[in-house]
Amino acid sequence: MPISKSCYQFNSAIVRTPSASVVRGLRGKDHGDPDFHELKAEHEAYITALEAVGMEVKVLPELEAFPDSIFVEDPALVFTEGAVLLRSGATSRQGETQAISPALRDVFDTVLELPQFCHAVVATYW
Repeated sequence: MPISKSCYQFNSAIVRTPSASVVRGLRGKDHGDPDFHELKAEHEAYITALEAVGMEVKVLPELEAFPDSIFVEDPALVFTEGAVLLRSGATSRQGETQAISPALRDVFDTVLELPQFCHAVVATYW
């Protein structure tokens, strides 16, 4: 089977500056706290790499109250046509969606929000 080429051409990215609290973020397996200065240097290299391939990078300010807020892909689904704001089930991440919403509204004409008490319904079919 031939390998297909990507049908997407990215021209912009949104990132968030890591806060010092990032070392207390969620993790699946505890390998100890990451070194903040190394993490920050890696994040800066990531931005440099995005810019080197011609992407426009919008850097959002750090959010000390939300250790995992550097993972900007989690509070929203983004498509060419717009974005859908999501809600995290993790208590420590609730509020990230509200924080990223203005940046998404600056970029997209369409930004959809889930109803306040929306939840997934899982159905099993036999």
